[in-house]
Amino acid sequence: MSLWIDKYRPKTFEDLTIHPKLTKRLKKISSTKDIPHLLFYGPSGSGKKTRILCLLRDLYGPDVDHVHSSRKDYKFKSGGTAELSILSSSYHIELNPSDVGVKDRKVIQETLKEIAQTTPISSYTSLKDMMKKGTKKNFFQKQKKDENKKEKEKEKENEKEKKTNKIGYRVVILNEVDLLTREAQQALRRTMEKYTKTCRLILVCVNVSAIIEPLRSRCLLIRVPAPNKSEVPTLLEGVVKRQKLTAPTMFLKKIVNNSDLNIRRAILMLQSAKIDQYPFKEHQFVPLPDWQIYIADLARSIVEEPQSPKQLLVIRNKLYELITHCIPTDVIFSVLLQELLLKVDTGLQKETISLAAYYEHKSKLGSKPIIHLEAFISHFMVIFKKFLTDFY
Repeated sequence: MSLWIDKYRPKTFEDLTIHPKLTKRLKKISSTKDIPHLLFYGPSGSGKKTRILCLLRDLYGPDVDHVHSSRKDYKFKSGGTAELSILSSSYHIELNPSDVGVKDRKVIQETLKEIAQTTPISSYTSLKDMMKKGTKKNFFQKQKKDENKKEKEKEKENEKEKKTNKIGYRVVILNEVDLLTREAQQALRRTMEKYTKTCRLILVCVNVSAIIEPLRSRCLLIRVPAPNKSEVPTLLEGVVKRQKLTAPTMFLKKIVNNSDLNIRRAILMLQSAKIDQYPFKEHQFVPLPDWQIYIADLARSIVEEPQSPKQLLVIRNKLYELITHCIPTDVIFSVLLQELLLKVDTGLQKETISLAAYYEHKSKLGSKPIIHLEAFISHFMVIFKKFLTDFY
């Protein structure tokens, strides 16, 4: 069974239904066939990756969909190795260098240097060019004469367009650039200047303020905002119709409210609800992600259980459970803060928000998120206990 989020992902610019001004802007950039370095930023699930893939298809054609996955080993002079998963086609490569932690600078330098040394074979290479290389006999050996004529006529009609569509550079997509170290971002800045003729970068991030100014200034910034509350139900209705299902309007609105305007999460919730119960009902329960329920239970134990060192050890194990299941630190901070604000008095909310912002910032500068998460919770337990003591 395939995921609906992949099955119904838009393939071309014409398939995109939200943010028409942004789509028009990307079309104009693509029409030049000489794109600059791009920096896509916006909230999770807003459609950044979808628009990037549409841009690549418009540049190189459908061959960019022929992607294969591989893993590459990196060796470091200081000792140790790292393994990174890479998705690539003949025309682009996609990776997440922040997965290797503080050694991301070496990964960026080696990968971009390797890519910059090769240029892609254009997917629009004309038959005329193939004939010049002496492949005419091999290419037309098993073709009929009428097919040969049609190909030649088609070639003449599109000859001018094919000449302009040859692209001599490859595209590198770097995900979660806002999680890269400062050293890696500086190395990326120098590398993108050196290999700009044979390599173009598309950077993807959520928090653009975490990227250094020299790197931002070398890219064309493209903000992909989250859809509004009227656009997400329309997208869900389109998925429902394609699946030949029916869904009440109130049920779709409930999914939108629980998804935080995250398109990917909303479609996954819809598919999960379909597996759980169909036909849909207006007041049907919408299943939340397990990690979100887990964090809500964690917030309850922080507030309702006695604030003690023994309880802090129990909470530490729960935090490790979240981290080992690859829940990002900033997501844990955000959801945990939202749950705590629902359970504390209004007089304590301002200080709680300030603590969460302080320790989240510290976690960005450090390398072990468990330390900063535990520091935030222990500090909150202190002020919460003091607040209860003073109140009573």
